[in-house]
Amino acid sequence: MSLDKVQATNFYIDDGDKIKLNWFLYEYANLLYMKILVSPKLLRYRKFYSEDQVIAFCVYFSKRLRKSIHDRQLDHSATVAFDGKYVYEFHPKNSFAQTQALLDAALVAWDEQLRNCAGCSHQCLNNGYEITGMFDSIEMTGWPT
Repeated sequence: MSLDKVQATNFYIDDGDKIKLNWFLYEYANLLYMKILVSPKLLRYRKFYSEDQVIAFCVYFSKRLRKSIHDRQLDHSATVAFDGKYVYEFHPKNSFAQTQALLDAALVAWDEQLRNCAGCSHQCLNNGYEITGMFDSIEMTGWPT
């Protein structure tokens, strides 16, 4: 299974968007995709939605966290929020159980992303608005982390 199902180009339009926070969200979207693929609770979800639709959800959900991350960094909130409304905005007819399973996968992916970032020198969450060359090098080297 390729680690890069969610394309990096979903997270920038031009060079000004090639910031560390967008890189973090790109990596998170890929982890979320992988967690959805292996979750036994999301078997029905995977059968109902195509791979492209699942990828689109992962991109949406990841980008939707941007404001919550920003609010947490400014101490406007105590935590990064994983709200069911993020799921319902994308899948308005989703069942409660399926929404909870998606949120569970999102939290597992988040915890894994934070563990992966713990030893990383880039500190994407601390220096989120700093331009990064990681987007430029991905085509030459592949997934760098």
